[in-house]
Amino acid sequence: MFRKRAGETLRYSRIDTVLGEGTVIRGNLQSTGVVRIDGTLEGQVDHDGILLVGPKGRVIANVRARGMSVAGEVHGDVEVEGTLELLSGAVLRGDIRCAHLVIREGAVFEGRCHMQEAGEGTPAGTESPAAESPQA
Repeated sequence: MFRKRAGETLRYSRIDTVLGEGTVIRGNLQSTGVVRIDGTLEGQVDHDGILLVGPKGRVIANVRARGMSVAGEVHGDVEVEGTLELLSGAVLRGDIRCAHLVIREGAVFEGRCHMQEAGEGTPAGTESPAAESPQA
């Protein structure tokens, strides 16, 4: 879990995979479920689930995911079937394609954004990162 400000807490009952702080992976990540990145990932991400980038997480990759919440840094193009959420303190540099976009005060986004309806070029019925977690 990470907390930036009151009202900006994401909680997940189950995180399937954690890339811990201080860990660096160079390569491609293919995964499912809920994945949290607190370290550094360089390469390509193809994720069939929710991707969480913690406050100290750094992703230098093109990313495809069902849902994504960012508190750290992402450098690369991002395609999210459902909701992409940039929390306060997040930095995303790259073009994004998503059905829903939430940018909190204090987040930085540099790039182009293409909003699409769920199902436009991607499977329908995707989940929002915030939808499956209760707000504290």
